[in-house]
Amino acid sequence: MGEKDPKSEPGTESSRNKITMATEIGSPPRFFHMPRFQHQAPRQLFYKRPDFAQQQAMQQLTFDGKRMRKAVNRKTIDYNPSVIKYLENRVWQRDQRDMRAIQPDAGYYNDLVPPVGMLNNPMNAVTTKFVRTSTNKVKCPVFVVRWTPEGRRLVTGASSGEFTLWNGLTFNFETILQAHDSPVRAMTWSHNDMWMLTADHGGYVKYWQSNMNNVKMFQAHKEAIREASFSPTDNKFATCSDDGTVRIWDFLRCHEERILRAPSVPAYTSPPYFVMHNN
Repeated sequence: MGEKDPKSEPGTESSRNKITMATEIGSPPRFFHMPRFQHQAPRQLFYKRPDFAQQQAMQQLTFDGKRMRKAVNRKTIDYNPSVIKYLENRVWQRDQRDMRAIQPDAGYYNDLVPPVGMLNNPMNAVTTKFVRTSTNKVKCPVFVVRWTPEGRRLVTGASSGEFTLWNGLTFNFETILQAHDSPVRAMTWSHNDMWMLTADHGGYVKYWQSNMNNVKMFQAHKEAIREASFSPTDNKFATCSDDGTVRIWDFLRCHEERILRAPSVPAYTSPPYFVMHNN
C-alpha cells in the first residue's frame, strides 16, 4: 500500500482549491455552520447606564416609606353559571313537573339555579353559608344597600353621606363618592334601570344616572326621609318622612302633587301601625 498524498487530504490547500473550482463551475456551495455577523461594539448593560442609575437614585430619594402591597388572591363567587342554567331550562321546562331533582352531591353543581327557579321548594334557596365580610375605609353605619340593575355591583349608603360601589363578585370596593351632606337613608332604582333616587337625613332627594352622575337635588321634606319608591311607570315617586307625611312627586318636574298625612293615633295604640290610602 502506498502512502497517502498530503495534498489530497481535506484540510490541505489543494483540497480547498478543488472546492472553490467546483463552486465556480456551478455546483452548490457547501454549508458553513458558523454565521457571519458584522462586528458590533459591545453595548453597555442596561442597569449600568448612567440614566438608569440616576433614575434609580431619584426613586430612592422620593420613596415615602410605605410598604408595597402584595398581590392577593381574592375569593370570587360567580353566580353567572347558575343564571345561564336557569335561562336554558326555561326553554323546555313548563313548571315544576319538568324540573330535575337536586341531590346533595358534588355532581349536581352544574344543575344549580337561582332561588327564583326554586319557588316550588323554597328550602333549596335558603342561604346558610357565610361568605365574606367587607369593611369600608371609614368605619361608620351603613343604612341602605342596593344592587345595581345588572347585578354585578352593590351600592351602599353610609351615615357619612358617602356612596361606596362594591364589586359583587370579589367583594372589594371600586369607588367611593361623597353623595350627601347628611346620612343616606333611602335608595331605590327606577323600573327602567336608568335612574337612582336617594334621600338623606336632612330631607333632600337626589337624582342619579347609572354612571353615578348627579343631575338634580331638591328638598322634599323638612325631616329625615325614611323610604322612597317609584311608581310602575316611573313618572312619579313617593317619599315618607319622620314628619308623618307621604308625599307624591312628579319625577320630571320635581313637583309635589299630593300629601298623605297619617291620622292621629291614640296613646293606647301600640307603636307599630299601618295606614292605607286609596287613589
